[in-house]
Amino acid sequence: MFNKLKSKFSAVYISLVIIIGIIGIFAAYNTFILGKQINSLMVRNYKSIRAINNMSDAVDAQNAAILTYLNISHEDGIKSFHQYSLIFNESYNIEANNITESGEKELVNELSSSYLTYITLFSELQEVSAGGSTQSAVNFYKAKLQPQHTHIKEILNTASKLNENGMFSSKDRVNNYANYSMYLILGLSTICVVIGFALSMILLKKFLSPIYSLRETMKAVKAGDLDKQAPILSKDEVGDLTEEFNNMTKRLQLFEQSTLGQLMSEKTKSITIVKSIADPLIVLDTNYKITLLNSACENIFGIKENDVLNKYFLEVINNGELYEYISVIFNSNGNEVDQKIIYLDINGEDYYFNVIVGILKNAEGVNSGLVVLFQNVTQLKQIEKIKSDFIATISHEFKTPLTSIMIGTSLISGEKLGDLNEKQKNILDTIEEDSERLLTLVDDLLNLSKIEAGKSVFDIKPTSIEEIVDASIKGFTEQAKSKEVYVYNTLESNLPKVNADSEKIVWVINNLISNALKHTEANDKIFVNSFVKQNRVCVSIKDTGIGIPKDYLDKIFDKFIQVPGEDAEAKGTGLGLAIARELIEAHGGEIWCESELGIGTTFTFTLPIVMGE
Repeated sequence: MFNKLKSKFSAVYISLVIIIGIIGIFAAYNTFILGKQINSLMVRNYKSIRAINNMSDAVDAQNAAILTYLNISHEDGIKSFHQYSLIFNESYNIEANNITESGEKELVNELSSSYLTYITLFSELQEVSAGGSTQSAVNFYKAKLQPQHTHIKEILNTASKLNENGMFSSKDRVNNYANYSMYLILGLSTICVVIGFALSMILLKKFLSPIYSLRETMKAVKAGDLDKQAPILSKDEVGDLTEEFNNMTKRLQLFEQSTLGQLMSEKTKSITIVKSIADPLIVLDTNYKITLLNSACENIFGIKENDVLNKYFLEVINNGELYEYISVIFNSNGNEVDQKIIYLDINGEDYYFNVIVGILKNAEGVNSGLVVLFQNVTQLKQIEKIKSDFIATISHEFKTPLTSIMIGTSLISGEKLGDLNEKQKNILDTIEEDSERLLTLVDDLLNLSKIEAGKSVFDIKPTSIEEIVDASIKGFTEQAKSKEVYVYNTLESNLPKVNADSEKIVWVINNLISNALKHTEANDKIFVNSFVKQNRVCVSIKDTGIGIPKDYLDKIFDKFIQVPGEDAEAKGTGLGLAIARELIEAHGGEIWCESELGIGTTFTFTLPIVMGE
């Protein structure tokens, strides 16, 4: 009968329902009895008291009618007397048919007799009044009718008090019964609750003990004890489940010994290897949700793998630049592995990571996920900072004696210290040119060191790109005219403002125009153009000069890179484009170069648009 869990729990449920039903029936019965007693208290006694009060009022009104008869009008007095007599008789009948208290019937009989006497005396009063003087009638009233009226009132008062006492007695009886019922119901409820609780605990413990046993066996199997078998303690659904679980553990043992089990073991080893990598590593699916991360990642970013699995990357590492870089790599059709150095502020500490992104592909060659490796290069960055500081210090040390050399050379060249022959002048000119070139190199090194160290001050604010370009072109008007090179301003009209330090951007454009002038000949052209693309303002400097070899396009912005084949006049320090790139990237923009030998070169950089413009 109880081989099913449903039957067992239904038995417990039905037992509790029966207990609740017993309590409910008992409570309903006592409520019914209590209601009947309250009805008796509130209806029957009250009905008698109201009838007695009506009779008392009617007798008083009849007494007043007698006085009217004696002093005002016989006709009105008689009419009023008989009118209230009807009211009295009506109330008397109600009282006579509603005897509720002991002794009340005797009072009703006495009242009937006294009232009949009172009616008879009034008839005699009328005869006295008709046969004699008014004074005789008054004396008869005082002697006979008035005492009888008083006697009737006393009977009515006695009957009223009898019913009132009966009401109070019923009230006490009802209160006592209510208290008795309350304590009885509470006692019965307590007993039933205790019995029901004990019954449910005993039965539930009996029903659930197989589940507890199965749970402990599951824990043992989870720990790796596949030989563990759960005891079958019942023949219900839990027993069936236990039997199936035992069969499953047997199949798991076979699985462990199979090829697939070996594959799973290899997968576990692979995951262990990933976990042991010293650098932080995160594996993402195609929706940028985290599927795996190693211990180093947990330690560096202060997260737990169990807390972040299947969460979006930005929910865990809130860095827009890093997310944008990862998404660009994943959505590109280029190399499957790319890397970039990114700065991260983690818990108030500065970190630099060489972020390597690898794309995972399935057997069909479709992207199935991403592997993001964070190589910690913070120490290398610190060494680079030390190098930059060293270069800045050496540059400062060079600048002072170099300035002294240039001043001395200028004084000697001006023949302020004596006349010079032609050979001496040539040597001094060479020294002066080399000093200027060396001073330019020192200034460029200082500027580059400041930018790399983050010490360069930027005054970034909404700026008109037209004004920046105009300021740059004006500075090269004479130089371009002397070389017979034409510089054209081809900016679009109504360009939005950009967030930029105008002085720094003027320097960048000046450097690009200066380079263009160095690599152009007479009748060549330089075009300075600007246009809007993807919420950015793009500025390009295009020339029709000699161009740059394709092998140098990727490293043209590196430090100290000089294109071979340039004449001595065109060669610079090799730092101008490196500084330009640092300045543009500090503004949040990009710079790149396109060139073809014999046709010309185009340098383009972008600046962010002021939002709301």
